[in-house]
Amino acid sequence: MSKTYHFIGIKGSGMSALALMLHQMGHKVQGSDVEKYYFTQRGLEQAGITILPFSEDNITPDMELIVGNAFRENNKEVAYALRHQIPFKRYHDFLGDFMKSFISFAVAGAHGKTSTTGLLSHVLKNITDTSYLIGDGTGRGSANAQYFVFESDEYERHFMPYQ
Repeated sequence: MSKTYHFIGIKGSGMSALALMLHQMGHKVQGSDVEKYYFTQRGLEQAGITILPFSEDNITPDMELIVGNAFRENNKEVAYALRHQIPFKRYHDFLGDFMKSFISFAVAGAHGKTSTTGLLSHVLKNITDTSYLIGDGTGRGSANAQYFVFESDEYERHFMPYQ
């Protein structure tokens, strides 16, 4: 049986793409976020991924929690996990562990990361099975992929766990 992943802040551009990837790889995925509409939720909704408003009731101890970097201890779900000692990983830490299963290509820089990541993933997926995570909320996950292309996040040195 596959794991259930709960994303705290699932509408974030990296978070939504990662949620799509894990869903496509056969995992059960759900998440929570603010109730305002964001363009990144369109792909999640099309994939049938549940998006919930923030609530302590969303979390059970058997889930793997992935927390978006924008959400701190004052978020009700993060605070609940801390109070009940339910472990969680920050987005960049989870991504660092996740990419160990692939030969990974990180696209970094000040301008053009999203476009370059999109172009590189397009080329590679037409050559071989490739998973990718793009900063516009686009993600594709394949359990058989050997390669993983992703848009790197340099903010607050979040790239440190990347392999």
